[in-house]
This record gives sequence, C-alpha cells and structure tokens, in this order.
Amino acid sequence: MEIIKALDSKIEKLIHDYEKIRIENDTLRQELNELKNVNDELVRNNQDMLLRIDSAITLTKGKNSDSETDFSY
Repeated sequence: MEIIKALDSKIEKLIHDYEKIRIENDTLRQELNELKNVNDELVRNNQDMLLRIDSAITLTKGKNSDSETDFSY
C-alpha cells in the first residue's frame, strides 16, 4: 500500500512538473514569435534603407559633380 502511495505521489509531482514546463514552453514560443516579428520588421527596415541609399547613389551618379545631393528623407 505504501508503494502505491509513493507512486501516486511521484505521478502527481510529475504531472505538476509537466504542466509547469508546458506553460513555460508556451510562453517561450510566444516570446519567440514576437522576436521573429520584430526581426522581420528590422529586416524590412534595413532593406528599405538600402534601397534609399541605392537610389541616392543612382541619383548622384546622374547629376553633375558640382551639384549637392540631399540625403535627408
């Protein structure tokens, strides 16, 4: 009978630990998704900035060397 009680106690502890880990896992997955979204936004911003720089360089090449280029956007 004591073996059954000990096993029941261990099972309850394992179930409790599993639930804690499952909740932590869900939280970490949500944080990971949020970080992926932030990363995607930063990548888009970097691509936009590179396109603006490329456009500015292209416009500069098309102008006379005496004129000034306005890099402010």
